[in-house]
Amino acid sequence: MAGRNIMEDQQLLEAIENIRRDKKDPWKYIIFTFLNGLAQGLGVAVGMTIFFGLVLYIVSNMISRMIDFPVIGYYFGELGRLIETYSKTMPPVH
Repeated sequence: MAGRNIMEDQQLLEAIENIRRDKKDPWKYIIFTFLNGLAQGLGVAVGMTIFFGLVLYIVSNMISRMIDFPVIGYYFGELGRLIETYSKTMPPVH
């Protein structure tokens, strides 16, 4: 029984060797794996953009509701006035 498993494993390894892409055409395999990597990278980038976009949307909605509190709204208003005053009094940068 153990001999049969070794024989089956050997046949499986031979079958895998026969269908390996890089054995017959290595450049085709290199191009395939390169394009596969590009597709995976693009998928990750798009997925993370959507995920973080949703997180940012949810957090911004939560913060916009918190600004309605008088104390926080007052500090944000003061900060806005300070930035506006600073931007008007500073000379332009060339």
